[in-house]
Formats: sequence, structure tokens, C-alpha cells
Amino acid sequence: MTVLSGDEATAVLDRQTSVMEQLATGAALTDVLEGIVVALEELIAGSRCSVLLLDADGVLRHGAAPTLPRAYSDAIDGLEPGPLAGSCGTAVHLGRQVVASDVVSDPRWAPFRDLAVEHDIGACWSSPIRSQAKIVGTFAVYDRQPHEPDARERELVRRFTHLASIAVTHDGAANEREARHAAELARQTAERANHAKSQFVTSLSHELRTPLQSITGFTEGLKTLDLSPDRRQQALDGISHASAHILSIVDDVLDLARVEAGAMPIALEPVGAADVAAATVALTRPLADACGITVELVGRPVDVIADRRRLQQVLLNLVSNALRFSTSDTVVTIRTEPAIRHGSRVAHVHVIDQGPGIPEELLARLFVPFDRLGADAGREGGAGLGLVLSKRLTEAMGGALDLDSTVGVGTHVRITLQPSPRTPKP
Repeated sequence: MTVLSGDEATAVLDRQTSVMEQLATGAALTDVLEGIVVALEELIAGSRCSVLLLDADGVLRHGAAPTLPRAYSDAIDGLEPGPLAGSCGTAVHLGRQVVASDVVSDPRWAPFRDLAVEHDIGACWSSPIRSQAKIVGTFAVYDRQPHEPDARERELVRRFTHLASIAVTHDGAANEREARHAAELARQTAERANHAKSQFVTSLSHELRTPLQSITGFTEGLKTLDLSPDRRQQALDGISHASAHILSIVDDVLDLARVEAGAMPIALEPVGAADVAAATVALTRPLADACGITVELVGRPVDVIADRRRLQQVLLNLVSNALRFSTSDTVVTIRTEPAIRHGSRVAHVHVIDQGPGIPEELLARLFVPFDRLGADAGREGGAGLGLVLSKRLTEAMGGALDLDSTVGVGTHVRITLQPSPRTPKP
């Protein structure tokens, strides 16, 4: 026959339902335990309850004790289980409930007697909290006077200790799931990194092999064949061109590695974006003229916060890409302008071409190193690093690089940078 009244049994059931609801909604363990402790204090008049939890080092740490003096809870935080470790530490040591009906005379409380008297503690009984047969903490009930718990109080403590066990077990399982999920994400990330590294090395080897083979072929011809002056000059020009191509790839790879590692020196200062764009037009004009393409600069002068050298590098990469894959009698436009983005003042530098555009299914590969999207029929010279490097450099300057492309219309790259204070409003 139960020792609890109908109302008490209902109260226990209500608290159990509340705990389950809290656990289902992901409430913090400390909040759940505090609710359990408060509920038991309401059923045992004058009691003060606490939960201590075993940490990874095997010592008891504060879990929940809303009505115990803070100084007392702090004093026993880090309690080591043992035969003379009060009710809680001894309960963990023995693996069973420990009742100290009078802490002043109980030898297990000898090391804590003065602490108990100071904080008005006359009795304490503590029950181990188990999770999957393993002790994970204690549930303790304190009384201000010496007191021997009756059958009703023992039953209430048994039930609420079980509730605490459910909460701790659920939290441990949730933490374990999170740990497994984190480990799985780390494994997948490592696999992707290894795959990307292998792919990068393979692509780099491929990109270097072609010019190296050219150098080897031209060198062999110079050593073994009696070449005419014109053919000899062609061979030397071929060696020079291939060597420059290798140096360009190595420089881009090193720059990309520095940016990815956060080791790229970036000197931010107010920079006239239109001035940098004008210099880009001048530097790319020989290539543009050779391709029969016009490069124009339009828009309003705008000052941005940037590294002048790196901004020049970005624009050269973008315009060179546009020229490489555009047809003759088209226009590549650089436009600079102040703008508003997401409610804030920014500065834009646009590079717009009238090339063939990029199919939608290839857009996801735009920023993959060495991926030229299968456009090998275009004017060669790039290794597929310019766009990804431009994006990383722009981000290193505190900006953003976006790209839109439509097949048959062209490609539009937009650089967004912070304006300097002297930039006019849009």
C-alpha cells in the first residue's frame, strides 16, 4: 500500500510530466534539476534540497540548490567521495542512501561539523543518482533540526531522485549525441579537406606539367638540333613564355595560401577606386587591342578603404578573365560608384563583359581553384586561380565579391568595399 496520499501522488506525477516536457523542449539540465528540487521542498515542509553531480575527475559539483546558503554550496563544491565525506560524499562512496539524522554527532560529518552549524544544518540524508547503473550524483534533503525521515519522506525522495536520474541520463545522452555529431562533422570536414588537398595537388601538377614539358622540348631542340636563327629565337621565346606562366601560377598559389592562412599583409587606406581602375585599363589595353576588345571606364569617382596593390591585383585578374573569354568587337566595362547596400553606405566596382556567359549548372564551381569550367577553348594563359584569389583578396580587405552571369549576355562581377569618409553619397 502506498505511503503517499492521492494529492501527493498526483503532485509527483505532475512534476514528472513537467520534467518530461522540459526535456522534450531542450531545457538546460540545471533548470530541470532546480524545478525538481523546488517541487520536493514544497512536499516536505521546512526542507532544503540539493543535487550534486559527479564531474569527469570524480568529484561532486554543484547542480541545483536554490534554497541552501550560497556560501555552504560553494564550500562543498568539489567534494571528494569517501567514508567521511558527509552524507553526499559517503553516499557516492558506499553506493547507497546515507541518513545523518544528527550531523553534529554523526562521525561522517566530522570534517564538516562547523560548516553545518554555521549554516543551520541539523540533519541530512542523501541518495545516489544513477544513470545506466552508474552513479552520476546525489540528491540530498537537509533539515534545520535533527530529524529521522519517515516512510513518506523516504518515498518522496526515492521518486524525486528517480526524476533527477531521468534528467541527468537524458542530458548525458543528448551530450553524447552532440559529441558524436561533432565528431562526424569533424571527420567529414577532414575528409573534404584531404580530398580538396589531393585535388589541389593534382590540379597544380597538371597545370605545371604542360609548361614544363614545353621548356623541356624547347631545351632539347636547342641542344640537339641545328636550328636557324628564327627557330632558335622561337624556342627561346617559348621557354620564356612557359617560365613566366609557371612563375605566375606559383605566385597565385602562394598568394592564395597566404590569404587562406590569414598571413597576407593587407595595408588598408583610402584609395581612389577610379584611379586604380584607370591603371587597370592602361595595363590591359595591349591585350585588349590584340583581341579586338574595347575596355572602358565609366561611373563616378569613389574612394574606398582598401589595399591599393591588392585592389589592382583583383581588377587585373577580373579584366584579364573577361578579355580571355570574350569575343572581338565586344566591350569590357569597369564602373565605379557609391551605393547603398542593406541600409549602409558602400562603394561598388563593377567589371562587366559581353562574353558567352556561364551556364547555371557551372556557377557552383566558379571559386574552385584550377577549375576553368571546361572553357579550354578560350584564350589560354589562366590556371583557374584568378577568380578565387580575387574573392579571397576582396574579403581580406573587408569587402565582398559577387558574380552574376547569363548565357549569351555576359558576366557581371561586383566588388563591394567600405567607402572612405570623403566618398560622396549615392
